[in-house]
Amino acid sequence: MPEVYELDTVTSVLDEVRKPEWAHRLNDFDSIIARRQTAGRGQYRRSWDSSEGNIFAALRLPLEGPFPGTEAAVALGVLLACALRAEGFACFLKWPNDLVLADSLGEARKVCGILLEERENVLVAGIGINVLHAPSDDMLRPDHALKATSLLANDPQGHVKNIPTAKLWKKLVNHLFSSYSHNYAPYDWHTPAQELLLWRNRRVVLADGDERVEGILRGIGFKGELLLEAQGRTLALLSGSIRVAG
Repeated sequence: MPEVYELDTVTSVLDEVRKPEWAHRLNDFDSIIARRQTAGRGQYRRSWDSSEGNIFAALRLPLEGPFPGTEAAVALGVLLACALRAEGFACFLKWPNDLVLADSLGEARKVCGILLEERENVLVAGIGINVLHAPSDDMLRPDHALKATSLLANDPQGHVKNIPTAKLWKKLVNHLFSSYSHNYAPYDWHTPAQELLLWRNRRVVLADGDERVEGILRGIGFKGELLLEAQGRTLALLSGSIRVAG
């Protein structure tokens, strides 16, 4: 099974994993996990809340299968969503790189973010999972598409409080590694991606810089692109962020 290296405090796990000492130490699906970050970052280099008790991990990915292509974030999201589902959490994929849970009223809330970085032919995923804590609404950026939640808030029995964060991360990594090793052939991620896709067949707005496109979310293509039905045709879009229209 993959190795997990436990660290105390780092600036960010993505900065840490780029240090020379890790260059030949991490094999595919090995990872580091930190107790806390002092300068965590998410998509577009936005700051990432790093409350102790959550998962802050950097996972090395193979440059094969779905990972060298534009489908990488979606494929990894599917693997991680399935690993969380195996732990009892009804997890869904918010395209392109977030995972969400539904609260007791059915409202989707973000629980995990994924950020991919490739340098010098080494592909690493930075993964943040809200385990015990989630940022409050007033801590989110003004244009946030979803509120945040934690695994604990969706665990009525409170089991996650009794599992060390690193142990939970190891369980998730082992699950996704086993799923990839035993079940993944090219595009095998695609079917579960459709099933797990948040807001499928609902009207959404995709924002990409200053551009806005509104349409019906029809699914995900084989390259990880969002398929949006708008003005009588289906658009295949590779970047941007989505929210429910209206």
